Amino acid sequence: RSLEEQLAILRSQVDETTDFTRLMKVLREFKRQEILRIAARDLNGLAPLEEVTVELSNLAAASLQIAYEVSRRCLIREYGLPLMQAETGMREAEMTVIGMGKLGGQELNFSSDIDIIYFYESDKGATSGIENGSGNRKGVVSLHTFFNKLGEMISKALSQVSEDGFVFRVDVGLRPEGKSGDMAVSLRSAEVYYESWGQSWERTAMLKGRPVAGSLELGEQLLRMLQPFVYRKYLDYNLIEDMKNMKQKIDASLTRSAEAESNLKLGRGGIREIEFFIQALQLVYAGKNPKLRERNSLKALDALLAARLISEEDQRQLSEAYRFLRTVEHRIQVVQERQTHNLPSKEDELQALARRCGFLRSNGLQRFREVLEGHRSNVSAIYGNLFHSRDDKIMQEVKPEVLFFLDSMADPDLVKDMLAERHFEDVERAYENLLSLRRGPEKGNLTARSRSILDKIAPLFLQELFESPDPDLALTHLERFLTVIGTRSSYYALLAENRETLKLLVSLFGMSEFLSKILINHPELLDSMVARSYASTTKSRDVMTAELASLLEQSDYFEDQLDVLRRYRNEEFLRIGMNDIHGKLKQGEIAAQLTHLGETCLTAAFRLGVQELKRFGRPTYRFGRDVAEASLAVVALGKMGGGELNYHSDLDIIFVYDHQGYTNGERQISNHEYFAKLAQKMISILTMQTREGYVYKIDTRLRPSGNAGPLVTSLDSFLDYHRKEAQIWERQALTKARVVLGEEVLSSQLHDVIRHTVYGASIDDDGRQEIHRLRMRMEHELAKETGGSYNIKTGRGGMVDVEFASQYLQLKYGCRYPELRTTSTVEALKEMQTLDLVSAADCETLLSGYKFLRRLENRLRIIHDYSSNDLSGSRHYLNKLAKRLGYDPALKNPGAALICDYEEITGKIRDCYGRILGEYVE
Repeated sequence: RSLEEQLAILRSQVDETTDFTRLMKVLREFKRQEILRIAARDLNGLAPLEEVTVELSNLAAASLQIAYEVSRRCLIREYGLPLMQAETGMREAEMTVIGMGKLGGQELNFSSDIDIIYFYESDKGATSGIENGSGNRKGVVSLHTFFNKLGEMISKALSQVSEDGFVFRVDVGLRPEGKSGDMAVSLRSAEVYYESWGQSWERTAMLKGRPVAGSLELGEQLLRMLQPFVYRKYLDYNLIEDMKNMKQKIDASLTRSAEAESNLKLGRGGIREIEFFIQALQLVYAGKNPKLRERNSLKALDALLAARLISEEDQRQLSEAYRFLRTVEHRIQVVQERQTHNLPSKEDELQALARRCGFLRSNGLQRFREVLEGHRSNVSAIYGNLFHSRDDKIMQEVKPEVLFFLDSMADPDLVKDMLAERHFEDVERAYENLLSLRRGPEKGNLTARSRSILDKIAPLFLQELFESPDPDLALTHLERFLTVIGTRSSYYALLAENRETLKLLVSLFGMSEFLSKILINHPELLDSMVARSYASTTKSRDVMTAELASLLEQSDYFEDQLDVLRRYRNEEFLRIGMNDIHGKLKQGEIAAQLTHLGETCLTAAFRLGVQELKRFGRPTYRFGRDVAEASLAVVALGKMGGGELNYHSDLDIIFVYDHQGYTNGERQISNHEYFAKLAQKMISILTMQTREGYVYKIDTRLRPSGNAGPLVTSLDSFLDYHRKEAQIWERQALTKARVVLGEEVLSSQLHDVIRHTVYGASIDDDGRQEIHRLRMRMEHELAKETGGSYNIKTGRGGMVDVEFASQYLQLKYGCRYPELRTTSTVEALKEMQTLDLVSAADCETLLSGYKFLRRLENRLRIIHDYSSNDLSGSRHYLNKLAKRLGYDPALKNPGAALICDYEEITGKIRDCYGRILGEYVE
């Protein structure tokens, strides 16, 4: 039944003459009937939880409204009309009843108290009194007295126990000044109270405030008046501290409670934790986002998800847990007929509860316990992560010796000795950086708040540093980062409130010169790191392309768009790199993400280039009597073609267009000239150094005739060149060719040309010898290996050994086996084993070896701020590199273990290469 239907039934049973005794009887009889009806629908599965709680809340609201109407009439008969002074003269004053808690959120259960607060319109006035027959008026009282009496009568009408029981227990403890305050408060008094003395817990309580009886319009006016108190426009750190204190008090009360595990409301992972989680986020964010101002818990979770403040998984888990816990709570209360949130302690009673909750099979109780524990664990984990920087917990985690390093009275020589024991290589520099961490940034003076926050997080920084594979590098980068952010307290506060981000930051500083430089130069990316907590570790190319296009649309000037492109590339490098460092991406996923990013930036460069050349119009060609538009395709080769890009990889590309002709703009030029300008513009967009850096280095030397040939080639010329002039190494290079940008028709034509060129016929023995000759030349001229110095790419047994062996077999057998026509080295090797073209042992050697070398390349490139294939260095350097690769840090010399593995793996790869190419190689 709706609220209106319940009110209609109740009003039919009372009239102007109904006294207080009759009111109490009517309300109690109606409550019994309604509870029976609602409970029957609930237990028989005829109504979902949300409908049950709304009907129970409507029952409370209807009871309050009828109690208000009858009690007001009773008081008017005794004291006269409550009249207030208004701008238009005297008029009748109104009262409103604000439902709080579960009543406000329309979430009542079968044995809920109802939390309410009474507010009346004004203190300016009095009752009219009752004429006593002699011309005088008796019973004149202040509005304050009248409405306080009215509040007391309403509460008594519902909560007093009579021979018919009670309607609802009424709790008015949330009113201003609590139990010591007046029963009812005027709007003006409420405004002064909340503005002057309102506390954070009262802000939290008001989140669910809803007018439920009396003048609903007056109630809405009150809530509008209190909005600045409840919903702050700006996040203040005092609120964060207050919220932490509120949470700590809840935790402490649960710790003292013997029923913590059995209590569905207050216990671990209970209803209270879900409600607190929601309310904390509302207090923080609903000031700026009114859509979050939902009183109902389930609707509030939906709003938080829509605002992307919680993940879909958290929203789902909390919603499911809330529904389950509230349903179980109902099943307990509907039997016990009292306000309890405890699970039965007796086994048979618990079994009966499980059956009432729908667990009917023989193992129902066990399943009930499992489901309950699953929900409570989920809630507890999400709730526990709400504030993960509690000061007491932080200090418990920090080791005493860490605090010693930050003690300004500590002996410098002793500190330096301890730094050396902690594997710092440059002790003097480390000590200077440590002093900087103690003092804070030199530029500008830290505010007291910034100083306080830095003092809090400095031990955390240092403790994480000591666990880093390269503490020297981590401390140096940390010092630079703090210098860059200077006195900006927002960054310190952000790190203090996001412990995981702090850990990520330090691990990044100790793992990667490359990524650290990006973040130090662009500290604003720290906000993105925090926002990534709910982001996917992977993105599709389509998602990246849409994101970047949206960002570019927000800039009107070409120079600004160049910077947008570079910032996006930096942010994505940081995202991919962070997930890489923390093991959230597999090697193949890292390469795929980096390749998607390269393709996305290439697409953006193409669109920007076209935009810059619009004065020439569009390239066209004649098709019979019609005119059509010519198009350009970009073919990727090398690592990009194979979908195997790494950090600092160049983009190996060639440009091919489909038709000769002329542009249709004011400045008409040939299609060849237009596409040459477009290719040059794309290269410039990607390689130009701006204040934000460059995007990629571009290599076009694999085009027909290399550097001696034109930058762009027509499709006919491309086909003619590879039919007549191409050398074996160019055919080999095309095994990696993949069209990454271009219209569908041209892309398909290019695919056919490449397939015919590469796989049209098997390679002969002269071709095999030429491939081997080129491989040896690369080793001797490019690798330049010496004792203790290795080149993981072109050196003996390096990645090129694997790639050349794979490509030779593709050229030899690809004409017969379409399965080999892949641009991926790993996929090609797997197919060769399936086709029995390579022994299982050799294939495993090449695959595992290639993955090892790719991982090593990945770590070398993520460390350095440049492309590096050199494996050499001091024992200290190699030890740090080995730790980054996951070698046990407890090993006495992990770097030596790395070199030993490298020599063994590359030796086996070289043996396989020799067997496949039919050449004996030292």
